[in-house]
Amino acid sequence: MEDTMSDVRPAWTTIAHWLAVHAPASHATLRPGAAVADVRSAENELGMGLPADLVTLLLVCDGTVDVSALDRDPDEYDPGLFLAQHHLLPLEEIAQVRGSGGTTDQFWGSWVPFAVTDYSLPPWGGLVIDAEGRLATFSQDGGEPPSAPLTYPGYGSLSEFLDTVAEALTQGTGPLMTEATPGIHRGALVWGPLPGDGAPWTPAHPEHGSTD
Repeated sequence: MEDTMSDVRPAWTTIAHWLAVHAPASHATLRPGAAVADVRSAENELGMGLPADLVTLLLVCDGTVDVSALDRDPDEYDPGLFLAQHHLLPLEEIAQVRGSGGTTDQFWGSWVPFAVTDYSLPPWGGLVIDAEGRLATFSQDGGEPPSAPLTYPGYGSLSEFLDTVAEALTQGTGPLMTEATPGIHRGALVWGPLPGDGAPWTPAHPEHGSTD
């Protein structure tokens, strides 16, 4: 396990606090932090050390609870998709996703998947981080892992990504606001606006002001 000192924690603390105040349904999906022994076990399973920023985050929050199987109202959106339309993967899910191709190195190299866009289906796409802390996106076609995750520039690093999420939530500004707008739907953070007239979705910053 690598040195876990990083600047990820302040941004995550801001996100978690905002969810607790404004989106309790999403906050309820957060799992407790992983134990150091669990991180080491996952690293042994993967045969590699996890990036320091990711370890820092997992020690605070070991991903989100899978609520996909719960009997929810058809109009209710998944509250776990608060991370800019991504689920934060628990340790065991990271190992499962990365190991889904059998011989994982040929698919992933040093990249580690840590967030996916759908928890109820095989993870067709999401975010990855490498040993140097760089962030990228990945996608899967036909149910098989890609030959390599897509490495075109994304948010640079995990801390930068979390900073952009925190800024969008607390200030209603930043690069994420050009892609989607954070709003509240039945106590959950949903990035919208939702399609259709009269959708029960309220933007968190109707005038791009802070709700803190």
